[in-house]
Amino acid sequence: MKALIYQVGRFDNPKDSVKNFFIKDFHGEKVDYSNWAELSSLFLKDFLLQKAFEAKTVLVYPVSIVFNNKFVNYITPDSMKSELLSIFKTPSMYLKNPDDFISKINLENKRDDKLIVHSLGEYMGISLDASYDDIVLEVLFDISRRYLEEPFKRLYIDISSGHNIYISAMLEASRHFAVFSHLMHWVDEKNVPEIYISFSDPILGSSASSYEIHIQKQNFTAFFASPINRKEASEHNFSFLRNIYSEPKDVPKGAEGTKIKQQIREKRKKLREKVEMFCYLFSAIKNNVPLYLYYQHYHSEGEVIEEILKLIENAKEKLLKDFKSSAYLDKGAYLKALLSLGFYLGIIRVLEMFNITMFCQDRGIELDTIKKNFIGIYDIFKIPTNYVMLGNEISNTEKFLNELDDIKNWTGLYKLISPSSSQTDPDERNYFAHSGFERNVTEVRMNEGKIFVRYAHNTNMNIINCWLKSRIE
Repeated sequence: MKALIYQVGRFDNPKDSVKNFFIKDFHGEKVDYSNWAELSSLFLKDFLLQKAFEAKTVLVYPVSIVFNNKFVNYITPDSMKSELLSIFKTPSMYLKNPDDFISKINLENKRDDKLIVHSLGEYMGISLDASYDDIVLEVLFDISRRYLEEPFKRLYIDISSGHNIYISAMLEASRHFAVFSHLMHWVDEKNVPEIYISFSDPILGSSASSYEIHIQKQNFTAFFASPINRKEASEHNFSFLRNIYSEPKDVPKGAEGTKIKQQIREKRKKLREKVEMFCYLFSAIKNNVPLYLYYQHYHSEGEVIEEILKLIENAKEKLLKDFKSSAYLDKGAYLKALLSLGFYLGIIRVLEMFNITMFCQDRGIELDTIKKNFIGIYDIFKIPTNYVMLGNEISNTEKFLNELDDIKNWTGLYKLISPSSSQTDPDERNYFAHSGFERNVTEVRMNEGKIFVRYAHNTNMNIINCWLKSRIE
């Protein structure tokens, strides 16, 4: 079982940093394990390895961590001390690429990886301007990327480093990640990573010789609700995506500048395609119009995962440009995109599980097949009312059609209901009131007692798309 542990790094004086930690209770199991470590997260990793976990520790370093006069007294070797003093005098180069210096610091080396985040405040006369939201996104995207590239079963957020903005950011990031991972895994909720908070007994001011590690499981739930509201989908036409892939103001003139703008627009277009398709699928499920779903050429799992990674990379590029001040990203826009893509991935997995895909139009789709498939789909998404309504609609349709002569050829439902009537434009209220089987767009035929349905070839799907976007809430 794979586990990932996050903790804010400290770079304390090595003479005092190593502590003795112990654990007595591990998720209800009585254990007796103790060891020495620089940080509680490093101890926890060693313990998990003893329990046959594949455990890794990621230490989060605020970029301001080196701006500490006491650090000069114990950083080694002398060349690092000289480099640190140079950073104190001229921090600009360090703030452009802090990883270069932090990677060479010979402390907390038992970590598996690190994440450098922005800082806010003044340190040794050096003013750092950052957004708290950016720090949350830095942690969230790091967790999400690692999960997509190498899924883990447990996430531990170690808060032993003290109560500060970085701890708060890690906790908030873990909550967003919990929702993201829940939305991805409707088919098998066992695949949702478990999230725990871990912490040691207080160390500062304590006279204890060893410190117990405590672990608390965090419980999160996700509901069948869209991260994108009606105004954003229908009225504003996903304009928030412009705050993710925005055209820079300082592009060079001429062909080069035009090329840069085209590349950004293309990236935004590809993201929009997936976010918009999510909205269609989500709204169709929520509003109980199953036949519509068989007409959608939705993306593959791989395409959506690739888009999520591109979204993360886009944010990372902006955030890494400078650590003196952060990019002030639109956290709301990025969260809507991330959660929508995660939800889209979860919906795709459910639809593929029930083989909800485009079908042969000449044959149509059997009405009973729709009924059986959506028993399971609505159960997974925990919207049983939809199945009751769909079951009633299908039962009424079957009863009506079985009273007619055998319908061997495709016939518009409007003609069967009122033989003297003509086909008209579909009515929005009737479309949703009848689970998508609106008389002017639905065609039926019968074969050996089985009822098959499809949408008429002249159905304007763009109109239905607009209805769905307006009913996403």
